[in-house]
Amino acid sequence: MLLDLEGFAGIALLLFWVWALLDCIATDSAMCRNLPKPMWILLVLFLPDIGALAWLLLGRPEKASWRPGSVGYASPRRPIGPEDSPRYSPTPIITDRRSEELNAELERWEREKSRPPDHDLDEWRRELDRRELELRQRELEKRERDLDQ
Repeated sequence: MLLDLEGFAGIALLLFWVWALLDCIATDSAMCRNLPKPMWILLVLFLPDIGALAWLLLGRPEKASWRPGSVGYASPRRPIGPEDSPRYSPTPIITDRRSEELNAELERWEREKSRPPDHDLDEWRRELDRRELELRQRELEKRERDLDQ
């Protein structure tokens, strides 16, 4: 039993090493990462297990597919929009109560848009001046309190 597992692991490591060596040889040298391609080939060839693992993790192009030497990247996943959801309905479900709320909100917006502004510019200016005076008085009172202490 133990011999069978060792044999299986050995065959798996041999296949992994052959795959890594073929992938390293077939990969374009411009796409190799961290080391030049000849160094990767020597590393995988002379340090079979560690070299193959290093090639897989550090040398291989980042988004390459699993076919040895493939220059095309693995296809990106298609983004999924809300219309792809099984719960999606092309016509949104709006209850009567919600519809009435939306209609009332729309009418309110239209009224606000159609009527002239409540305040004219002079009133706003007077209100702004009044608030500025209040703030300055508060600052003066605070400074006087701080000086008294």
